[in-house]
Amino acid sequence: MAILRGEQGAVQFDAAGSTNATIVGTRSWSLTTTKETLDVTDHGDTFRSFVGSLISGSGTVELVYDPDATGQAAFLEDVLTTADGADATFELFTTGTTSGTDSISFAGIITDMEISSTVGELVVVSCNFITSGTITGNLE
Repeated sequence: MAILRGEQGAVQFDAAGSTNATIVGTRSWSLTTTKETLDVTDHGDTFRSFVGSLISGSGTVELVYDPDATGQAAFLEDVLTTADGADATFELFTTGTTSGTDSISFAGIITDMEISSTVGELVVVSCNFITSGTITGNLE
């Protein structure tokens, strides 16, 4: 049984949906996927029956802020894109950065960004996102 540590994870992102780049300074990421259900119970049934329906996702990426770090500026500034067509691509890795391996990939929109600076601590940025379209899981 393999044991993965959070420090092995990574995030890759591209604002225009072409070639993803690793976002240096990633501290953590999370993704929640939700599947709606439809009630397909027939009249007269004793027990309810359901089928899966639409799937959506949302999550957070937290970074240790570094204005010179590769990929951070494009990632943080994507929240400022109005009429965003969800053309940004994300790939969240549990370990390594080999595309399509131990990862989840999707198109999405960064919905908000929070940056905080406290005396004596690191400057941390937290970005929330939603998925748009297909979520592809390559968890192995």
